[in-house]
Amino acid sequence: MIRRIALAVVVVTAGLAAGISAASAQGASCSAFQSTCAERCRVRAPQDVNCVSDHCTPKLAACRRSGCWQEGRMYGGKKTCNLTKS
Repeated sequence: MIRRIALAVVVVTAGLAAGISAASAQGASCSAFQSTCAERCRVRAPQDVNCVSDHCTPKLAACRRSGCWQEGRMYGGKKTCNLTKS
């Protein structure tokens, strides 16, 4: 019985997390993802002064064409689409 309850809690929690992440992607924009990328550059690679121009700016240009942002390998490589191209 306890095992079933624990499994149900895990399933519900996973479903809620998926719904939240899907909802947060809706209405997101390419520029918001670029801001996240730039912040990651500042935190992870402060010594790389070209991090934003080398990594984030090309992704922003591609996102503005396609409406999709492709995360780097370091962040799982997830592709998020249907973004506002601004």
